[in-house]
Amino acid sequence: MRVVALHDKLVGERLAMPVHGDGGRLMLAKGMKLTPALIDLLRARGYTRVAVEDSLTADAEIDASIQEETRQMTIRVMDTVMKNILRGSPGDIRPVREAVDAIIEDLRNNPKATIGLYSLCAFDEETYTHSINVCILSLCIAGTLGWPVHRLKDLGLGALLHDVGKVLIPKHIINKPSLLTDEEYQLVKTHPAKGFELLQQCYNVGPVVAHAALDHHERLDGSGYPRRITGNKISDFGRVVAVADVYEAMTANRPQRRAVLPEAVQAFLMEKRGSLFDGDMVEAMFERIVLYPAGTILSLWGGYVGVVIKQDPRANHRPVVRIVSGPGIHKATDVALYERPEMTINLVLDDYPPETRRLIADLGPLPVPGPDPCQGRFRKAETSSRR
Repeated sequence: MRVVALHDKLVGERLAMPVHGDGGRLMLAKGMKLTPALIDLLRARGYTRVAVEDSLTADAEIDASIQEETRQMTIRVMDTVMKNILRGSPGDIRPVREAVDAIIEDLRNNPKATIGLYSLCAFDEETYTHSINVCILSLCIAGTLGWPVHRLKDLGLGALLHDVGKVLIPKHIINKPSLLTDEEYQLVKTHPAKGFELLQQCYNVGPVVAHAALDHHERLDGSGYPRRITGNKISDFGRVVAVADVYEAMTANRPQRRAVLPEAVQAFLMEKRGSLFDGDMVEAMFERIVLYPAGTILSLWGGYVGVVIKQDPRANHRPVVRIVSGPGIHKATDVALYERPEMTINLVLDDYPPETRRLIADLGPLPVPGPDPCQGRFRKAETSSRR
C-alpha cells in the first residue's frame, strides 16, 4: 500500500482502503479499480489523497490510531450533531460520549497515534476528519501526562466538538481555496465563542468541557483569540486542544495550501513551547505520535525514494523505509532510518516520481527484500555522491 495524491495516472490502480462519504457511508470499497470517472468523483467530493495497492509494499504494517469501525461511528455521530444544530433542535450528548469512550478504548490498545495517513479527505469540514484527529491527539497528550479517565472522557468530548462553532460560519468561507479577506477572517474568528455557546445551550456540557472550544485558538503570550488571554488563564482543555489542533491542521492538506513536513511542524511547536504553547503538552504529544505513517512516500538524502513500511520504536520520526529507487538500487531495500542519521527526509511525495516509475516499469516489480538492510551498498553510494 502507498498513500498518494489524487492524479489522473492512478487510472487502473486499486484502492487499498475503502473511501467513505458524508455521514460515514461507504462510497468506494477496498479493492475497487480507479477509473477516470471515479477519480473525478473523488475530486468533486473534496478528496485529495487515496491509499492504493502496491506490490512493492504489500507487507507494510498499516498504522491506525483507532479502528475503522470506531472512526465511522464517530463520523455518523458528528454528522447527527451538526444537523441537529442547524435544525435548531437540542441534541443528545450520549452518543458523542459513547464515541469518545470507543476512541479511548482503541488508544489504550495502540501504543502509537497515527495522524496523516487517514486524513485523506481534509477539504470539507463535513468530513469531520480534523475534529476526530484533534480528539485522538488531545487524548494522547493527556494520557501521556497521566490524566485520570474521567478527565480524559471530558477532554475527548470537548476536543471532538472543539470546532462545532464552524457550523454557523458560511460553508463557502470555511472551504475557500484562496486567502480569506479581513472581513471573512474576522467572521471565522468568532467560531470559538459560537462553539462555547452551542455546547452549553444545545448540549449542556458545562463550562469545563466547553472551554475546549472557547480556548483552542488562545496562545500563552496573549496573541490568540477570541479573548487574547495569557498563560494559566487559558484552560487546561484549551491548551491541550491548541497543540493538537495546530499539529493536525499544519500536517494536513488544506484548500489554500499543501501540508507541511511533519518534522517541520514538530520543530515549530518545539520552538514555540513556553511562548505560544504549553511545553509539557507539546513534549507529551511527540512522545506518542507517529510522524510518517506506513504508506507515506519519502524523498531522502542522496536521491533515494522510499515508502514507509513500519515504525521504529526507537524514534517516532525515523521509520523503517523501503528504498525503491536511487543510486545503486536494483532491488527494494529496507533501511531503518534511525540507524542512518545521514539519510535525512527531504519531502513527503505525492507519488513515485516519473524516474522511479520508469525504473519499476523497466525492471519489473522489484524483489521484496529480506532482513538484510544492504547497508554496504548505501555506504558506497553515499561516498561516491559526496565527491
